[in-house]
Amino acid sequence: MVNLKISTKDATKVSYFGFYGYVFSKIINSIDFFSDVVSLSESIKLYKKIRKDWNNIRTLYRKIELEKPIYITGLARSGTTITLEMLSNHPDLASHQYKHLVMPYLPYWFDLMLNRLKISTESFERFHQDRIIINQNSPEAVEEILWQKFFENLHNEEMSNILSSDLNFPEFESFYRNHIQKLLIGQKASRYLGKNNYNITRLNYILKIFPKARFIIMIRDPLNQIASLIKQHNLFLKMELKNPYIIDWLSLLGHHEFGVGLKYINIGNTELIHKIRKLMKDKRTSVKAWAYYWNYIYKYISKIIENNQKIKDATLIINYSDLCENSEYTINQILDHVQLSHEDFQETKNLYCERLSRPNYYSCSFTKKERNQIIHISGNTAKKFGLDIH
Repeated sequence: MVNLKISTKDATKVSYFGFYGYVFSKIINSIDFFSDVVSLSESIKLYKKIRKDWNNIRTLYRKIELEKPIYITGLARSGTTITLEMLSNHPDLASHQYKHLVMPYLPYWFDLMLNRLKISTESFERFHQDRIIINQNSPEAVEEILWQKFFENLHNEEMSNILSSDLNFPEFESFYRNHIQKLLIGQKASRYLGKNNYNITRLNYILKIFPKARFIIMIRDPLNQIASLIKQHNLFLKMELKNPYIIDWLSLLGHHEFGVGLKYINIGNTELIHKIRKLMKDKRTSVKAWAYYWNYIYKYISKIIENNQKIKDATLIINYSDLCENSEYTINQILDHVQLSHEDFQETKNLYCERLSRPNYYSCSFTKKERNQIIHISGNTAKKFGLDIH
């Protein structure tokens, strides 16, 4: 269960779990064939194990049909993590966890190994210093490691990062399905829950792979979201200065949202990306850069929902403020959209209704000029999502 207490620990200090996670990630990524070999070996062994258990074959078959996977996405700092933390407590769902960052290609065997050896880590506040306390079993965005293994230009700012429904990549699709199946079997769950902010450029492609997929897209009013983005970016810069290896580790994990390795998502307007990058270099115009970026991402989301009925039907937009201030109604909306049992989630829902609140550990300390810039740049897009900023 997620703990919403604030840690007083220095956020720039990295746990031993984080350091050893980097070491293992570096070794694995330095051996090109390693991930393919170990993943295939695990799949073959697991398949044989299932085949031997004829009494449960029907149940297992239902569990690995990959019906209606759930994807949480949106621009960073919009509430995607707390939504993942909350939904991961539903008994029907399996998700990647922090421990999978260390060995992402062995989701079944690695779990067994840690359980048998009784290896565990102490809970600690995650790098973001945002009240979320984690341990090795906490849900986390891991699947980007898998995507970037197969797609070379996912984070290339000089070209569109959009993956369309016309894309045909059987090798990845087979690997991805198989990987999710192993997560489901290992966690004895019937449906997959994934959080990946980069999936906003892959909605069409994901629907091609999983036609019944459900999307939860998180949004937050631009003033508060941009303030949070700036806070995180500066925090990561400070942390990376103190622990330089984190720059390389975040790149290996496919996390390019903050710090030295920040890479903007290109959704077809490279010229605007160049403009944002130029504005970001000057502290006097960095707020304006973030405003353009927020507007760029959510304007794209608005258009793709308006112009694509399949995506519109599969998508629920959740305002982070509604999740915090009108929790019960919003959580019920989510459960209905993704077609999850309310009864099995009642205890978790009650807990989050009691604890969810707007962040109080930072403030929007923008100048009047900066506030006006944000409102001017993002105001029209914000209104499309029912966000009234002033």
